[in-house]
Amino acid sequence: MPEALGRSLYLSESNGTPGGLVIPSGVPVFISLHREEEMTDDWPQKISQFCSSLAEKNCTILADISKRTLETMRVGSVKELCEVLHLGAVRVDYGFTVSEIKAIAQETPVVLNASCITEEEMKELCGCGELLAMHNFYPRPETGLDEDYLKERTALLQQYGFKVIAFIAGTGRKRGPLQEGLPTLEAHRYLPPLYACADLILNDGIDQVYVGDPELEEMEQQRIDRFLKEGILELPCSLRAGYEDLYGQVFTNRIDSPKGLIRVAESREYSISSGRTVKPENSVVRRRGTITMDNEDYLRYAGEVMIMRADHPQDPRVNVIGTIQKEYVPLLDLINRGAKFTFSK
Repeated sequence: MPEALGRSLYLSESNGTPGGLVIPSGVPVFISLHREEEMTDDWPQKISQFCSSLAEKNCTILADISKRTLETMRVGSVKELCEVLHLGAVRVDYGFTVSEIKAIAQETPVVLNASCITEEEMKELCGCGELLAMHNFYPRPETGLDEDYLKERTALLQQYGFKVIAFIAGTGRKRGPLQEGLPTLEAHRYLPPLYACADLILNDGIDQVYVGDPELEEMEQQRIDRFLKEGILELPCSLRAGYEDLYGQVFTNRIDSPKGLIRVAESREYSISSGRTVKPENSVVRRRGTITMDNEDYLRYAGEVMIMRADHPQDPRVNVIGTIQKEYVPLLDLINRGAKFTFSK
């Protein structure tokens, strides 16, 4: 599990300083140093100030570079570029040969293009220094990677000893010019960042996740931080009156839960300790994403809480007590047997 969520910042979309964008201190930050539209005459000065501001926040800077970056910054080597701009690692892509990458890796951590590198290049580069691999992000809708390809590439890279990085889209203002999000996986483009981050880690084996866009809502940042630090997925939902005490409790998906629903391991014990009497009410059709509690007509099962991962019919012995927010319903598929989760407002 990554220690922290990486963020991305862009000179042209932050008024020349990262100060206007709220990012946590000390987090990994991705920047691009070869965007043609940014390389004006005063670009070297602006990017130097930009990186200095990030360094003051103790951010580890990972920069996407090209040979033109070296020319524009008027430096003689990647090592010198890293010293001038306080870079912790560089992502090399177009314009660098395998031999040049090997030499650079002896002086600074190098990040390779995980989406396009060949297996022959993996073989030749592995063991040549501190090397990682980062998948591309895809600004144009419909062009993001398929999950099968992502898994295949990631597993192969890890087989050769590379840690693998991928991107998720942000919230709020997206990076221009298309402003359609910057995810690695096309399937993640319009899904909540919490889901995309957890999916990359739990299902795709990704080692580190960065937000491709420059903005992320504070609440979503907090939800992702909790998942990364505690392994707990927050399920934003609306609970009916009388059941609000379930908010904030940390629950466990029973290890014997069937595919179509999540059984809350602690629910009956929690119901007994709270002294709740569960009378039949709102016993309606149980759609995917609904939260239910068995009522007293289910006898010894009274108080058991479940979350529907599939549609189930109405049952007079089962009360529907809440609903997961529509955009977060896909999170239910990431709550594996034995996994921890909580209900949040």
